[in-house]
Amino acid sequence: MARRLLEEAITRAPSLGIKAMVGLIFAHNEPSLRLFDRLGFERWGLLPGIARLDDVERDLAIMGRHV
Repeated sequence: MARRLLEEAITRAPSLGIKAMVGLIFAHNEPSLRLFDRLGFERWGLLPGIARLDDVERDLAIMGRHV
């Protein structure tokens, strides 16, 4: 389901005037990072230790793609 939604967003983006798409994904979320990678996103940045979840500091990956 997530893949279909993201594919649809990529398909519709140009008709909405969107030039670039950005996803903010927790860096430990490997399945989501793989999904974005498979759909042509690249790692544009990393926010190290930006969030604390269950007393664990988490990094946030910035994934981007020009459409």
